[in-house]
Amino acid sequence: MEERILEFIGDLRRAELRISTSEALDALSASAEVGLTDRETFKSTLAATLVKEARDLETFDRIFNLYFLDLEALGEGLKKALGPEDPRVQDQLDQVLDAENMDLDELTELLMRGQGSEMEMAIRGGAQGAGLERLMYFLQVGYFSRRISDQFDWSAIERDIEKIMQALEAKGLDPGQLARIRNYLELRLEAFRRMIRQHVQRELERRAFRAGEQLTREVLADKPLFALTPDEVAQMKSVVAKLARRIKDALALRQRQEQKGRIDSRRTTRKSLQYGGIPMEIFLKRRHREKPRLITICDVSDSVRNASRFMLQLVWSLQECFSRVRSYVFVSEIAEVTQGFNNFPVERAIEWALKGAPVDYHCRSDFGYAFSRFANTELDSLDKKTTILMLGDARNNYNDPQAWALRLIRDRVKGIIWLNPEGQWGWGIGDSVMPLYAPACDIVRECRTIGQLGEVVDNLVHQWWRRGR
Repeated sequence: MEERILEFIGDLRRAELRISTSEALDALSASAEVGLTDRETFKSTLAATLVKEARDLETFDRIFNLYFLDLEALGEGLKKALGPEDPRVQDQLDQVLDAENMDLDELTELLMRGQGSEMEMAIRGGAQGAGLERLMYFLQVGYFSRRISDQFDWSAIERDIEKIMQALEAKGLDPGQLARIRNYLELRLEAFRRMIRQHVQRELERRAFRAGEQLTREVLADKPLFALTPDEVAQMKSVVAKLARRIKDALALRQRQEQKGRIDSRRTTRKSLQYGGIPMEIFLKRRHREKPRLITICDVSDSVRNASRFMLQLVWSLQECFSRVRSYVFVSEIAEVTQGFNNFPVERAIEWALKGAPVDYHCRSDFGYAFSRFANTELDSLDKKTTILMLGDARNNYNDPQAWALRLIRDRVKGIIWLNPEGQWGWGIGDSVMPLYAPACDIVRECRTIGQLGEVVDNLVHQWWRRGR
């Protein structure tokens, strides 16, 4: 059981649930106390020790169902198949087993009296020698079910059943009662075989889930943002949320390490002279870093709307990493949408920024006009503690680029980082004015995929401000 739980925890981690070693040990200890007899109690115990955030419960439930059979549902199905008289049949079996003190095979005892959890554990034990690590295709389910079945001594079970029937017959049970009891035993055997097949099917589903989740993340992470379908956009929202969580956790760890401080070698060495060169007192130097301010400016024209959606989601999911975040969107006219993020949940605020802000979403992009308007209205609010994160393809539709406005903005801020969702090969071709804007930027990066967006924002959070620029 411990091995199964550890595999389960491994898949939860691969699904990006944060589970520490101590939490894994707590799960093992708690699950050993409650056991698998009551599936819901067992599930609640694992959830209490492994799940820290409500949004992870859906993932936990999905993976739990692949690992642990719904024994209660199986038991209800078995009761329905056995019929209304079968509780009395089980009583008769218990009486004859107790009275005759029969020496039965361990598996026979399990089939006669065992609960679903005990039967499931017996199947897992048999599966260890069946080579399930080679299970890859649905057509192999029957083969591996037989491999597990071969681990059990079915002939011994059949002999035991005959002994039980002979003992019941000797007690004078009529043929009708004997027929019902034999049918009951055969149904128990069939239920056990069905559990074996379900175990193999679940193992295949678990492997497919693991491979599918990984493949989906890898494929979508490298797929151009403009090419994502509506369904893929919905999938990527959770990927971006997990990406933000990972960046935030890594930054929090680094900040905790910095708070502890580093050894001040000069002060420590100077003080050690009082003790013959032995560093009896250790001095630490701590550096206080003020959280940076961030302004995002996003092109929300049709060609780059998905990229803007995900950048806004990522940045606002990381807002506690900044002392202040302000966001603007534009096509030609530019408008601040910070109030939406202050008043609504992130997802609703993003939808409003992409569809309901006071800009004309259907006009042609005009970066020059947007920059000049921003410079005229917002220049006084900028300072050297502010970084501007710009997202746009710099396709200006042959309008005046007004690069002077971007240079003026750059002079007031700490730096400008430009993320371009268009491939670098297209910069400067046609109506692209990226080469005119690039000199005013500190960093210019191609950002066509979620993977590239994550790399850039991770670098922005961890390195750009770490340099203390």
